[in-house]
Amino acid sequence: MFEVDDDEIRQLVGLQPHEEISLAALADPPNGRRPGQSIPLLSQLAILGSPQRRLTLQEIYRTLEDRFEWFRLNKHDKSWQNSIRHNLSLYKCFRRVSKPITEPGKGSYWTVD
Repeated sequence: MFEVDDDEIRQLVGLQPHEEISLAALADPPNGRRPGQSIPLLSQLAILGSPQRRLTLQEIYRTLEDRFEWFRLNKHDKSWQNSIRHNLSLYKCFRRVSKPITEPGKGSYWTVD
């Protein structure tokens, strides 16, 4: 099962203890290629790199598209989006948190537990 803590993520990505955990820590893949990291790791980095350490599903998609050309070029390909949804539900390290009723929009937040 893919469950890692902050220290393990730092080691996987090659971050020092003082460096921020986020998608920005990853090197750019060559010529618009897909990043070599797994979808669960990319999702964790997106969530942990967000200001509130929580994102909606749409925000996870947008964060990956903003960071990597491959996701931008394949914005309308539903397979990677389906994979993210599947992994968020599959792995116990991801926790779904209901939005407060005072916040607009539908959906829930995803956090890393």
